[in-house]
Amino acid sequence: MSQKIDPVEIPLAEPVEHGGKSFDKLVFSRKRKVRDLVAADDFKGVLQKTGAVYASMAGVPSEVIFDLDADDYAELEERVVPLLGKSWEDVKMGFLTEEAMNYGLKTGVQAEMARRAQASD
Repeated sequence: MSQKIDPVEIPLAEPVEHGGKSFDKLVFSRKRKVRDLVAADDFKGVLQKTGAVYASMAGVPSEVIFDLDADDYAELEERVVPLLGKSWEDVKMGFLTEEAMNYGLKTGVQAEMARRAQASD
């Protein structure tokens, strides 16, 4: 039996417009599930994959998360942590490892360095 959680409601200082709708808050009313991780499969990069997980958990299109103001995103990351489960850091490390492999590298740090170098070209 799953434990009842209190929803985490995040009012957005900068509302997001998408698909003819305005999003002025995000509501997370459950813990992370495997389907949220599956939602990340279609994306590349740690931020996109993480955003896709958050979008799935909130029941909004990924583009809503991708269009968040940086301060709203920071608040989301801080407040949603209790819903992510014990293995969340391992999941994010897995995202980094996958990204590193895309660059033919062995570590997430190397992947980040290669991504930044590619972006500056």
